[in-house]
Amino acid sequence: MHKSQLRVLLAVNLRLLNPQLTDRLRKKGASGPALSKKLMRQFYLNALMFLGIYGLTMLAFDFSKLPGMFTFYVALFILLGVSQSISGIYNVFFAGNDLVEYLPLPFRNQEIFMSKILVVIFNTVPFTIPLLLIFIMTATRAGIFVVLGVLMAVLMYGLILSLLLCLCALIVFGLTKLTVFRAHQKMVMNVMLGLNAVLVLVGLYFMNRGSSSDTGTQVDRAALPLLIPIFKVFTTPLTMTSLLTWASLIVISLILFALTGRFVLTHLAEQLTQVNSVLVATPPRRHSRQHNRNKILRTYQFQLLKEPSLALQLFTDSILLPLILVGTVFFSGTAPNFSRLSLNWLGVWFVSGMAGAIVNVNQTSLVGNLISLDKMNFDFVRALPIPISRYLRQKFYLGYWFQVMINGVMVLVVGIAGRAPLALDLALILGAAWGTYLAAQHYFKRDYQLRLTNWTNVTQLFNRGGGNLGLMLNLLACSIVGVLTIVIYSVLIQLFAAAAMLINIIVLVGVGIISAGLVWHYYKTFWQQLD
Repeated sequence: MHKSQLRVLLAVNLRLLNPQLTDRLRKKGASGPALSKKLMRQFYLNALMFLGIYGLTMLAFDFSKLPGMFTFYVALFILLGVSQSISGIYNVFFAGNDLVEYLPLPFRNQEIFMSKILVVIFNTVPFTIPLLLIFIMTATRAGIFVVLGVLMAVLMYGLILSLLLCLCALIVFGLTKLTVFRAHQKMVMNVMLGLNAVLVLVGLYFMNRGSSSDTGTQVDRAALPLLIPIFKVFTTPLTMTSLLTWASLIVISLILFALTGRFVLTHLAEQLTQVNSVLVATPPRRHSRQHNRNKILRTYQFQLLKEPSLALQLFTDSILLPLILVGTVFFSGTAPNFSRLSLNWLGVWFVSGMAGAIVNVNQTSLVGNLISLDKMNFDFVRALPIPISRYLRQKFYLGYWFQVMINGVMVLVVGIAGRAPLALDLALILGAAWGTYLAAQHYFKRDYQLRLTNWTNVTQLFNRGGGNLGLMLNLLACSIVGVLTIVIYSVLIQLFAAAAMLINIIVLVGVGIISAGLVWHYYKTFWQQLD
């Protein structure tokens, strides 16, 4: 394999993965190797941000004494890695549809595959990097020499990541051999990604069914037997179980590498060409007999949701990542009990619902990308004798109600897990609905201002603006402000219980004034401009 050719292919794929960041860096004068280094730096920053946000929540645990918590978090991030790997492989290998550009050039299958799979790894690492932290923390707290513990952690992380990528590559490329995949690619990928999402949810459900146990200093949970050997690797590294675990993982990795080379690499060009030829072929259009214009537009809006990787990305960013954040509290066997809270806390729960919704609605949400999903069709619709404001309002409310369902279910799960009274649960849901509305206005307007018509995969839409780093910083800032607001509000209700009604009225009036100002602002600067 020629390293120079691989380096060139990798540089091309890095530029295609995030064209907005590439254009922004080029405008600042970056080009050639300097541009590639800055694009790579973005992945490092993403990994550090993800490690800081999610990894710090686990620092309080002594995993060497908590096999249940160790196996729970390892399984959680493995499931997240599977989700990202499947969507990443599909996006980079198939959705990009760039193989035709490589065919006339002197590149081999191995070089094309390696350049693309490395980009998939760069996208997967930020979501699985907390595994490395878990392994290092477990090894060092079990008394293993720090340098040896770090080396063991890096090797184990590399083995697990390799297993995930090879397994997911075999699954995705195996699907391309099916006739039904070539004829109905989007439908098959949606089913596949849907099954993957169900796997994650079912896995989380069964992982949380185990009973908790008290270790003396911390509450542990029931361990997952399948991952106990990995736990022993970092707590008792010289036992026969640990040595057999290392040997088994290495052998399985070699087998999967061989299978990947046999069934993927040798037929890479043929598979991608066949699949992409189906993608570029224009199927015959069926003339709809619907004459109701609103119904036709509504049907078209729902058709936009059939982008194969969109559903999984929305599931990962809007459900799974928030679930990991709250998992340390509600899934650790020490969930708080809110059953004794009085109606004095209605305002706190309403504001909490708003804060949670505002954090969960961001540039990766459906409502923040619906306009760009139109691609070139947006200009066509704008040329029709249809008020563009009516068309965009229909699009906005589709995204809004979709996000309300997600946020409503999330906050309801929190309320039920905390055994809160029904009135507080209702306040939480209403707060989430209103917070979703305010945040949706912002990101819908942002999508209109930054809309793309030539994107090839949804990752390009999510990376608009500040990219993943901007997303993480925004998430961190909103989380800090939201937590501080809720803490201060709760302390006031706790200290001045007699005046709780007055405090709630003042806070809700303030929320109403701020909300009215925001709604008026978006009406004047966006909706009225459309009219």
